[in-house]
Amino acid sequence: MGTSIDTRVEVRTADGWRTSDLTALNDGNYGIYGFLADVRNYSHSPVIAEPRGLPDDVDMTAEEREDWGDGWQHSASWLTLAELLAFDYEQVFWDRRIEREIAPGCIDGAALAEEGEGEHVTMRDFLGEWYFGQLEMLGTLGTPEDVRIVFWFDS
Repeated sequence: MGTSIDTRVEVRTADGWRTSDLTALNDGNYGIYGFLADVRNYSHSPVIAEPRGLPDDVDMTAEEREDWGDGWQHSASWLTLAELLAFDYEQVFWDRRIEREIAPGCIDGAALAEEGEGEHVTMRDFLGEWYFGQLEMLGTLGTPEDVRIVFWFDS
């Protein structure tokens, strides 16, 4: 069974947080999931913040809130663009996710590296160009303190 991320981009207005038409970080990349909320963090990467739950002022209808917790959603959180931009992406970590044959013709794509395996990478290289393009897109919506992503995972 896989995991997917659901995101909404919100922008602070005079009337509170409002959902943007844009979506961001809505990609099936377990490396990003691990970084954002320690979900499927097979690489053992740094985590920007432990899940905070849905913000009290999230732009959801009462019906959406009622439907939200149907048992599949978990690890809800939110981050402002300011927090995402302030992270030290030049830090190096030991990416411990490797592929290992566990039986003839059977590969474990999320095996844990032993000493001497895996690789040391910067968070910038680990997250990749697509991630940083998403941050640039978010930056077009307003000041970093007034733009946030709200997200949760489905498993």
